[in-house]
Amino acid sequence: CRKRKKKETAYFNEIRPLVEERINNKLDQFWNEGIDGSDFFISAIGPALEVFGRYERVETYAGEEVKANDFLEFVRKTVSDYTLSKILKNGHLGGIDAETRFYILWRWTYNGAKVIFDDARKLANAAGIELGEFWNNGFVKKDKEYIKVLGPKERGTKFLEKWQFENMVDILHACLILWEKNQRQKITVLLTDTGQLSNNAFWQVAQAISEVLPPGDKEKQMLQGFLYGRKSYQKVANGVNNGEQLTFLSQT
Repeated sequence: CRKRKKKETAYFNEIRPLVEERINNKLDQFWNEGIDGSDFFISAIGPALEVFGRYERVETYAGEEVKANDFLEFVRKTVSDYTLSKILKNGHLGGIDAETRFYILWRWTYNGAKVIFDDARKLANAAGIELGEFWNNGFVKKDKEYIKVLGPKERGTKFLEKWQFENMVDILHACLILWEKNQRQKITVLLTDTGQLSNNAFWQVAQAISEVLPPGDKEKQMLQGFLYGRKSYQKVANGVNNGEQLTFLSQT
């Protein structure tokens, strides 16, 4: 900590590029040093405050003060975008829905752990979702003051019944459940119906989740098996399966 030598006011839009540059430079260093998980998010706060703390007051152009909490939300969002870019190997984030971004970040940060609600909420906000809209109605489960993100085995098969999916994670989990049941043709139908069969972003997400999970993890094993069959699903969709032409009807 250094004592501020002069009283200055800055506009957030003007110092924002400096903050982002400072964060990204330090995150490159921390990433290369192997810092990960929740420690990685915390590591960005100090470098960001080096810029923010130079000024007695930071405002928007409308004259509203940027509070510390607002600034920390911005820092978390910047770190989440950086982390996702690294995990996805510089993949384009625009084609990946917010729920799936959150799922990837959760698996990288906490894996299968139960996390106190406020920490979970902060990660969700950084990914662009409101956590309260998702628990107990998908892959997010609330248990008293704790939040847990469910894998495909924990979710069961009930969500498959409607054959309507809200995000990439729902589709991926459905594929993994079908893969474990050896229902390869249904996987092809599902991927075709949802437009994911030839969507590189979907396969990139599946690969990224597989890579961040630890060795021996059941979801990791399911993902690896599912990914191994990618070419076979595409062949079946093209009507090539032991030389027979196949016709698919969407399941309703």
